[in-house]
Amino acid sequence: MNVCNLLGKIIENVSFDFIYKGKAVSIARSKILCGSSVIDIYGYDNVADYMYRNINVGDIVYIYGNISKFGVLCKYIVKV
Repeated sequence: MNVCNLLGKIIENVSFDFIYKGKAVSIARSKILCGSSVIDIYGYDNVADYMYRNINVGDIVYIYGNISKFGVLCKYIVKV
């Protein structure tokens, strides 16, 4: 997977779900606006918990993650 660093604005509420019969227990998904591109982001377990608790629409966030076929898998996310 390719490593990426993103800085952008959250444009969709974070959705939180539980995963059954998988390595991860939970997943959180949202969308980020970087320049003129809309990118799907998602995170598992601890990152998902942080996203659900702390990230809201309109927040500017920094993301370190990996590019996948579903979007960007967040390894680290923080509000700026």
